[in-house]
Amino acid sequence: MKSEKTLKVCGSITKKESLVRLKNDTLEHTYVAEANLPYANYYGRVPETLQPNSLFLFTDRFYTLEEALRFTQNIDICERNRVNTASAQIQFKTHRYPAIRIRNFPDYEHLKMLQECFLKLGMKFARKISMEPEALVTVNKCFTLEKKEEGIYFDKELPNEGYITVEKRLDYENFDSLMHDVWNNGNCKIFDGAMGGFLIDNHVTDMIRIYSEHIDIKLLKCIKKEVDKQMQSY
Repeated sequence: MKSEKTLKVCGSITKKESLVRLKNDTLEHTYVAEANLPYANYYGRVPETLQPNSLFLFTDRFYTLEEALRFTQNIDICERNRVNTASAQIQFKTHRYPAIRIRNFPDYEHLKMLQECFLKLGMKFARKISMEPEALVTVNKCFTLEKKEEGIYFDKELPNEGYITVEKRLDYENFDSLMHDVWNNGNCKIFDGAMGGFLIDNHVTDMIRIYSEHIDIKLLKCIKKEVDKQMQSY
C-alpha cells in the first residue's frame, strides 16, 4: 500500500478570471472586485450565492504573501471564518495592479468593516483603477497537499481540487491552447484547469490545478496522461 504524504507548501496559481466591481458595502474611493464566474470551464455559469466568491481588494502597492497573512490574522471575523488570504497581481490588457485576494469571506455586508480593519492595520488601497471585465490573475498562496502518487496531489482544504505536475511552464496563450487540446482529444471527464507552481524543497515544481466535483485519482491520472501527451507539441 502506498503511503500518503501531507505537504504544506507555497506557490502560485494563474488563470483568466471574469471580474465585476462591487460598489455596495465597500469604502468610497476604493476598488473591490469579485470573480463572478469561478471555474468557468467546468460550470460555464455558476448560480449566485449569498457568500462571495474570490474577492480582490486593489491596493496601492504589492503586499507580499507574508504581509497579507499578517493583516488577516489580526482580524477576528477572518479568524472565525477561516478566511483564506493571498497576495495577487491582476493583469488587464493595458494595466497591471496589485491586490489582496480574499476567499471564504462569510457575506457581502461585512466587506466595508474588513476594509476598515485593514486600513487600521496599515494597508493602503488603490484609489484609481481602470477596470476591465476580464483579467489574467496570479495568486500567491499557501497549499496543504496530500501526495497520492508521484506527480499527483489532492488539496486537503479544497475537496474539489487536485494538482498534477508538468515538465515545464508555458506562457498563458500556449497553456490555454494545451487545455483545449486536452479537452478535445482526451477521454477524461470535464474539468477546469489553471496553471501554477509549488515551491517544494527549494525547487519550483510546475503544475496544473484541476477542479471537478467528481475529482478522484482516476480523473487526475487520466488528465495527466493526456497533458503529458499533448505537451510534446509545445
